[in-house]
Amino acid sequence: MQQLTLGNSDLAVSRLCLGTWNMGGQAGWGPKDEDDAVALIRHALDSGCNFVDTARGYGRGKSEEVVGKAVAGRRDRVVIATKMLQCRAEEVGPNIEASLHALQTDYVDLYICHWPVPSLPIEAFFEEMVRQREAGKIRAIGVSNFNLAQMQVALRYGVVSLQPPFSILWRAPDGVLDFCRQHRVSVTPYSPLAQGLLTGRYTRQQSDDRGGPRKHNLLFSDAIFPHSLEAAARVDQVADRLGCTSAQVALAWVLRTPGITSVLVGASSPAQWDQNIGALDVALTEEDYRVLDQAGLEVWHRFQPEDAMWGWKPT
Repeated sequence: MQQLTLGNSDLAVSRLCLGTWNMGGQAGWGPKDEDDAVALIRHALDSGCNFVDTARGYGRGKSEEVVGKAVAGRRDRVVIATKMLQCRAEEVGPNIEASLHALQTDYVDLYICHWPVPSLPIEAFFEEMVRQREAGKIRAIGVSNFNLAQMQVALRYGVVSLQPPFSILWRAPDGVLDFCRQHRVSVTPYSPLAQGLLTGRYTRQQSDDRGGPRKHNLLFSDAIFPHSLEAAARVDQVADRLGCTSAQVALAWVLRTPGITSVLVGASSPAQWDQNIGALDVALTEEDYRVLDQAGLEVWHRFQPEDAMWGWKPT
C-alpha cells in the first residue's frame, strides 16, 4: 500500500489507516470479542496498512490495550496514533504514561489532542506536549477537531497533522484545508463514510436505523437526513457505473481531495477491511469528483459554521 510522509515528521503512513473506535468493547459495535479485534488489526497490517489509530477515550483504554496486543512483535513497523482530550498541563504526562502502559510500548508515534477545550489555556497544553516529545515519549504531535484559529496556534508547536471529520457530506471548517496544505500539515480524516450513510446501507437497503452512536450525529437528524440520503444516492449511482461499492466510491473521493494524506476507516471484519482497500483502485474522473462534491455541499451548506457533527463539543 502506498505510503506518504506525515506532515513535516519523519513518519511514513499508509493511505488507509485502521480506526479502532469500534474495538473498545462497546456492545453490538465492531468485532465480537477481543481476539477478533486483534486478528482484524493483524490482518490489516498484513495487507500493507502500517497506520493504526486509537484513543484513551475508546472503551476507557480498552482499544489501546487491543492495539498493543495486536502489534506485539512488529511494533517497529507500525505507526500508532492515540489521542487525549486537551487537559491541564500537569495531566499530560500521566495521560501519556497511561497510553504507553496500555499499548505496551515506550513511545507513541503520533499523539493527538482529541478535542480542544476552549476553557483551558491551549499554550500550556502544547508546551507540555513538546516537552514529552523532547523526552522521547512521543515522536510527533497531532490535533483533531481543530478550527482555523486553533490550527494557527497549534502550528507554532510543530503539529504535523489534523484529524477532522471529513466526507462527501461533512467538510472541514472554512480555511482549514488551505491552511494545512500551505503549511505542510497532513490531513487524516475520520468518518469518511459518514457513519454508514455513504455505504448504501440507508439507500439500497432502505434502513432507518439511526440509533446507537448515530443518534447525535447531525447528518442523521430529522431535518438533514432526507438531504443526506439524496447525496448518498448520487454516490450509489457512481458506484453502479464504475462497478464498485458505494463505500469504495466515498473513500476514493476523500483520497482524491488535495491535501489528504491518509484516511481513517473502521472495519468489523477482515472481509470489510479488504473491501475498503478496494477504494485505492477506484478511478474517479474529474466529473465524478465534481458531481459528488456538489451533492455533498448541498448538505454541508445547511449547517452553521460552529456546528459539530456529533452535536457536541467541549466548552
